[in-house]
Amino acid sequence: MRTTIALLSILVLAAGCATSTSPFDGQSRYLCCNLHYDKPKITDVNYQQGTLVPLGTRVTITKVHKQDVTFEAPGNPPVTVALKYGRKDVPMDTFVNRLFVERDPKLKLKNVPKKTRELIESGQVEKGMTRDQVLMALGYPPAHRTPSLDSPQWTYWQNRWQSFVVDFDGEKVDAVRR
Repeated sequence: MRTTIALLSILVLAAGCATSTSPFDGQSRYLCCNLHYDKPKITDVNYQQGTLVPLGTRVTITKVHKQDVTFEAPGNPPVTVALKYGRKDVPMDTFVNRLFVERDPKLKLKNVPKKTRELIESGQVEKGMTRDQVLMALGYPPAHRTPSLDSPQWTYWQNRWQSFVVDFDGEKVDAVRR
């Protein structure tokens, strides 16, 4: 009898843990940056290919789990982003707060020259852009290749086989090496 009660208690506790909710669940926020997806589940490696969901898109965070977050953006299927490669470097709450921001990032583009704004919106980077502009254009570099945003080089993945590097001189892009 005691064994049965103990097992039932464990099952109830496990069920409670499995259905726990995140404070992010159901929140409406803005996408920090351009985000590409080619499948409904992607990772934090942040490939620069596939369907583009533009920065500043109003999204609904539908579910945050231990290692991934699912969101919905108008005109797109639900997308799940897994914190896979940077999970040792970036806590999940930080990952979610980076990806989904409370203020529309497009407001930062009001005083940016038209050419630079167009490059950011199309997911391109060129010499002279700021770190913040690179983040908006390309998103966060994968933490396993660029552990610090203070680094003079940020490594991104164009696709599964090809990476490229954004070199900074201080706060501005010095070169993009493909």
